[in-house]
Amino acid sequence: MSVFRKYAYAWITVAFFLVSLGLHWYFGWLSYIDEAREHGSTPETSAYLYEMARDTFENWQSRFLQFLWQGV
Repeated sequence: MSVFRKYAYAWITVAFFLVSLGLHWYFGWLSYIDEAREHGSTPETSAYLYEMARDTFENWQSRFLQFLWQGV
């Protein structure tokens, strides 16, 4: 039995995670650009990366770790 078939559920979960993470960052970028335009400033990539990393970590900490520890 191949590794992909043996761990199919894990690979599907990883794929869903990566797709959702990518979409989260993409739509976050669009929102960040709109917000910067509303305030009359130019969007800065570094500020966006800090903001999204913080938001992603907060979401990771509050959701994933909570569910992980409840499951364990």
